[in-house]
Amino acid sequence: MSGAARFATVGMFDGVHRGHLSLVRRLIDEAGERSLTPTVFTFDRHPLSLIAPDRAPALLTTVGEKAAKLRQAGVADVEVLSFDEALRALTAEEFLMMLRDRYGVKALLMGFNHRFGSDRISRIEDYEAIGLRLGVEIVRADELRDSSLPESVSSSAIRDALSRGDVAAAARMLGYNYKLWGKVVPGRQLGRTIGFPTANMEFADSGLMVPGAGVYAVDVTIPDGGCRRGMMNIGRRPTVDFSSRPAVTAEVHVIDWSGNLYGKEISVEFLDRIRDEMRFPDIDALRRRITADRDCALKITENARHC
Repeated sequence: MSGAARFATVGMFDGVHRGHLSLVRRLIDEAGERSLTPTVFTFDRHPLSLIAPDRAPALLTTVGEKAAKLRQAGVADVEVLSFDEALRALTAEEFLMMLRDRYGVKALLMGFNHRFGSDRISRIEDYEAIGLRLGVEIVRADELRDSSLPESVSSSAIRDALSRGDVAAAARMLGYNYKLWGKVVPGRQLGRTIGFPTANMEFADSGLMVPGAGVYAVDVTIPDGGCRRGMMNIGRRPTVDFSSRPAVTAEVHVIDWSGNLYGKEISVEFLDRIRDEMRFPDIDALRRRITADRDCALKITENARHC
């Protein structure tokens, strides 16, 4: 669509959450009124990964997932820009000029807290003045405010919820259940000895956000395409791992299913958190608690089947 005249917006759009979708709906509506192509410009990585790598957040979606969700929401075109030193160095005027000249952007919808350009302009009025000079209309968008949500919807707020293990709050802000996928790798097979075999997951993208330690009710999609109920433990397995620096593992038990998943790709969709990770006095106590966890997971997944 390089020759199309565009009504655009720019941002990371990490997670493509409910706030993003509110902006997208306005983008599509306003583009239609102007007979322009609704377009989202996003980036191949978080800007902080270049500017301050130690402060770069884990992401909620891959670039491919993000683009797919935006197109599913009705965006006609998604352009992924490479965030490199050259792009970082552009002033707000240079960036807007690039969008106009290279991509045919005629109007730009700016989110309530969106800023761009190496000159660090902060006032929306200044962007409007630049747009007036360049012949690019600047349209303001308001913050999404939803009384049903515990806080303002943002990618940062969703990451905070996931880090606490509050996957239900994250889902309310995202508008869907958070999901991770990866390959099943060999583990210590301790779960089999207590009647709860688990699949150790090695996540496909190490840059994605992993929820905080705890036990979760999940839906598991396995290679044959089937969706199964399950429970997942994320943590250091304090009851069975006595090493000085135990690694964080992610193990999923697929309820009422048996089979070999080693080397295969599976995905887990987080439905709710059951409890904190705990240390138990012995294996029997651990087994009893996992049995209770399974019963809890069955109730949660029965009421929240999505796949």
